[in-house]
Amino acid sequence: MRYSIMLQLVTIITIILVSAAGWFAWLQNRQPTSGSLDSRLNREILEKSEETRSKHLAT
Repeated sequence: MRYSIMLQLVTIITIILVSAAGWFAWLQNRQPTSGSLDSRLNREILEKSEETRSKHLAT
């Protein structure tokens, strides 16, 4: 009786951890869409860094 409860608990925890790892891997590898917040922020950061670089090189 105790063994089956322990086995169920280990199985449930394993399923949760594996699914969480898969979800995080999917989040890291997905392509950002053109309207997503990440792509807009990345575009703004890139533009500001290019402006800063050109100003720095001009001086």
